[in-house]
Amino acid sequence: MSHSLTEDVEALRLELAGDQPEIEVTLRLPRESAKKVLALLDAEQTTGALVIPAKHEFTTTEAAKLLGMSRPTLMRMIERKRIEFRMVGKHHRIPASSIQKMREFLDEDHMAVVADLANKYGNLD
Repeated sequence: MSHSLTEDVEALRLELAGDQPEIEVTLRLPRESAKKVLALLDAEQTTGALVIPAKHEFTTTEAAKLLGMSRPTLMRMIERKRIEFRMVGKHHRIPASSIQKMREFLDEDHMAVVADLANKYGNLD
């Protein structure tokens, strides 16, 4: 990472540490990074976006956070074999691909519940 980009990232971190509802910073990005930022912002505006760190597998604590659930809930899913995992010693590791599949399933399930409620109760406006 270039020196100027390192400084820009630090400036962004400092701004985010505050509690302002909006922040303004200027970033100098390599072209490929700028394309990724734009794709992320486009996705956030249209379908929502989820940023998953580029790791192959995650601890149960990390996976639960990425899935928006408690670790005990994730552990129940593991016990019932509802999500793929592997053991590393006595510790569970969840592959990134399994987290993505579960996230998609949960999103679809959520939309189905919303549609059911809309059909059942109609427009509540």
